[in-house]
Amino acid sequence: MKKAVVGILNRVPVVLIVIGEALVIYLATAVAKLAFTQLDPLYSVWYRVGFMAVLLLLWRRPWNKAKRAQLFHRDARSWGLVVLLGCSLVLMNTLFYVAISNMDMGIAVSIEFLGPLSVAVITGKSWRERVGIGIAAVGVVLLAGISLANPSGNGTFLYGLIAILIGGSMWGMYIITGRRVAAGGNSLDNLCIAVTIGWLVQSLFLGVPAVAHVVHPKADATWALEPGGSLKLLALLFVISLMASFIPYVVEQITLRRTTSGAFSVMQSINPAMAVAVGLAFGEIPSVGEIVGVALVICAVIVTFSGDAAPADVQ
Repeated sequence: MKKAVVGILNRVPVVLIVIGEALVIYLATAVAKLAFTQLDPLYSVWYRVGFMAVLLLLWRRPWNKAKRAQLFHRDARSWGLVVLLGCSLVLMNTLFYVAISNMDMGIAVSIEFLGPLSVAVITGKSWRERVGIGIAAVGVVLLAGISLANPSGNGTFLYGLIAILIGGSMWGMYIITGRRVAAGGNSLDNLCIAVTIGWLVQSLFLGVPAVAHVVHPKADATWALEPGGSLKLLALLFVISLMASFIPYVVEQITLRRTTSGAFSVMQSINPAMAVAVGLAFGEIPSVGEIVGVALVICAVIVTFSGDAAPADVQ
């Protein structure tokens, strides 16, 4: 079965895989927004990260004797990078869920791209990075300005804007630390350990209330309050984690071997547009100005990453 799936992924054009991956991710994210009516975003993301950690542990099995020596016998600096990788990934996902609970998904995805674009500016040496971040900044200012100018959305959008800006910076941190950890080899096994550590840290703050709110759903929940509702909610959260986190990452490991990081990053520019398209199906109708802002971010990604074989990975 595994060989068959890999064989299919090796035959399908990478751009189609990227489009399909984006569609799956944002459909799962849109469903997650619906789940917020039953469970608060912070608790939902705890389950998303937790299920991802469990799936990675079952897949990679870092406790195997053949892996233990290399994965667990490391110096303090190496452990620090792994912990930073896990915490930045978890915080990135947490703040993204906070953001999409306060703004449209397409806008959140677009603004979040400031993270990898900023990494490209810091690490790049060509004009593309500077021009790209300038175009993106115009797009983000346009998106924020239009939404903040709407009297009915000032409060909640502002919370979402702060969350996604910090989340985007965590995306940048994830890219930087991920590169350094991957340079030592065993990138997937190290990611597995990092996600597990990040989830354990997250559990210190969210674990107990997240479990409690599934066992005893909030008062304004609907179907989660019905008999068997808690199990249905857990099943939904597992599917969201599987479709939005685990499967996309595994697929990327295969597709990245077939193309350069630069080409793959350019293909990822489809993400904001796909997020807007999926949002439309769920009733999120952008204005003309917001569409222009999203288009500017897409243009910024293409300009930034199209001239380099190995820029900052946008994943």
